[in-house]
Amino acid sequence: MRESITATLSSELAGDTAPAAAADDSSSSAMYSIEQQHQQDVDDADLIEINPLDLFCSSIDTLRGTSIDQIIPPNSGWSTRPTRISGVAATGTGFSTLSNTTNDREEIQRMCRRGIPPSLRCAAWIINVVAGANPDMSKSDCDDFGTFRKVRVIDHGWDLTLKSLFPDESDVERANVLDFGVGHDHLMNILLRDYNKGGPIPDRGIQSLTKVLHAARDSLGLEFCPLLPDVSCLLLSYMPESYAYATIRQMVADDSSYFLAVSRVQHLAWCKTFSDLMKRCFPQTAAVMEQIGALSPIGLEPILKRFFVPLLRRKHVLRVMDIFTGEGAHAIFRIGTTLCCLAHAHLGDLIREHCDNVAVFWEGVRRFAHSKHFRFGIFLDHQAYGVQKSLRILTRPIFPRQDFVSRLLSNNEPWAEENQINIPIHEEKRPLGLVEGEIPMVLAKHSPERLCLAQWLPPSLQSTKLDLIFSSNHHGRSVEMFYRRCSASKHTITIMEVLGTDTVIGMYATQTWHNNPDGYGDGECFIFRLKPKPECFRYKIGASHITAFDEGEENVTGLDDAGQLMISSGAFISMGIGEGGASGLRLNEDLTRGSTSKSIGFGNEELIAEGVEVFEVGLVEVYRFIREVDNKPVDKVDPWKGLFD
Repeated sequence: MRESITATLSSELAGDTAPAAAADDSSSSAMYSIEQQHQQDVDDADLIEINPLDLFCSSIDTLRGTSIDQIIPPNSGWSTRPTRISGVAATGTGFSTLSNTTNDREEIQRMCRRGIPPSLRCAAWIINVVAGANPDMSKSDCDDFGTFRKVRVIDHGWDLTLKSLFPDESDVERANVLDFGVGHDHLMNILLRDYNKGGPIPDRGIQSLTKVLHAARDSLGLEFCPLLPDVSCLLLSYMPESYAYATIRQMVADDSSYFLAVSRVQHLAWCKTFSDLMKRCFPQTAAVMEQIGALSPIGLEPILKRFFVPLLRRKHVLRVMDIFTGEGAHAIFRIGTTLCCLAHAHLGDLIREHCDNVAVFWEGVRRFAHSKHFRFGIFLDHQAYGVQKSLRILTRPIFPRQDFVSRLLSNNEPWAEENQINIPIHEEKRPLGLVEGEIPMVLAKHSPERLCLAQWLPPSLQSTKLDLIFSSNHHGRSVEMFYRRCSASKHTITIMEVLGTDTVIGMYATQTWHNNPDGYGDGECFIFRLKPKPECFRYKIGASHITAFDEGEENVTGLDDAGQLMISSGAFISMGIGEGGASGLRLNEDLTRGSTSKSIGFGNEELIAEGVEVFEVGLVEVYRFIREVDNKPVDKVDPWKGLFD
């Protein structure tokens, strides 16, 4: 039936257009009516004979379990009824970004920059990646990956992979989330804060992420790929596990680093390439960034390890992902360098005045990118993908073309091979500094203890100095005085000695200590043993349920306790929740007796010794953090305050 309708329409159009070519005064309105009728008839034919296997797969949020808007705006440029025959673009050009003509390819890339509708992201992302990884594959074969034609193949392959990796369901529960070189602190931010509106990823999402990352390591052979945890989270936000894994498999198929850096050498080459492009395109910004270390491999982590997640709003990160699936690493370099330049222009001289480390610089970039002054669409069109006038030619791109960036990456790999031992990819910690005051410091005086604390703290606090704000030897032993001395400090470290032993233990708080028995704090809190055998016990995802304090209450999961890690009142201060009302670490009202037990979330062992839960407390000290650049408290200094209001 489709063939007969199409043949009839073609015959009618041929009969009508022949005389029109001979007669210049043919009616344009008649031609428009014919074209309208042709389109309507073809659409009717599509309605009658659509093969279900030609339909594109809809997006699904596997990571968070939220619903996805399935409506495609009619004037968005995307087909409101996409099939393999019509393509997902309203222009009918299909979706393959590398298998069509140059004009079609550029048009699809422009559409991706405007944003892919959420309902189409599953199909569009995998088609884009397949086309980028297989430039010789036909458009039809690329499009198959986004339709129901490939569902059984992709799901079957995933089922086989899961059976080989996790023969029993309990194997998944015992598996940890792999970091692939992104680092523990970044991984905790991914799991606890960055993907669920400031809260932790649900348990099911954690399990899906765990399975995909283990498959990437054990089936695809990946060991170091810092971008992979974030890219996997983004894929799982719009794909089932099987499609996320299939997409990652295509990304790393030929080990060309077109999409991802899959070794330390490639990652170092990416960092060198980013630095070279900054110096070539935006030399003034590059000079400022280089001075504070923001162009080093460690300094570039928010972009080259975290895929812009700490810098941009989520909707803008997804727009970057739309572009990245079609253009690969080139999109990261282009958008990243241009973002740094634009932020530098808005931050101005404040960078030189207040930036003594990369954490402060990137916080300024984040503030700018979240402000009303940053318009992502304009940024893409006029800065990242804009052109500028030249004396020799009419216009030229602001950013180098993809082939130039690819050559630069290739040229930097031998350099990265030679320097991979000499240039650190992970930051080498140094001890926290000290602020000398009238009250002598005791428990954190020596550098080995301060080095341990620096290694455990978030990156933004690792280049600070400790300032003693409470000492039981000087301020007395009472919870009231403890609260009073801590009232102006949000981030603090409390350290205490255990009488009769050489043990020193403590806790790091992310919110101001105050009388609040309902609980507060977040997943960045931790408890620790400083001496002997220093060890930090951080909040962990996937803790089992515990018994609530009141028998009438329901059991709660470890994830629910992330906002109840700090509990305090007029009678005690504590961190961590244990069974039967116990705490990970607790001090009584006069700071003379303490208790410790295994707590859900932290999963800590005995802090003092096996079987020792109650202990006598000696000296108690509380420290706040002081910035090195201007000797001002971290919690009171905000160099970007008011700049983007």
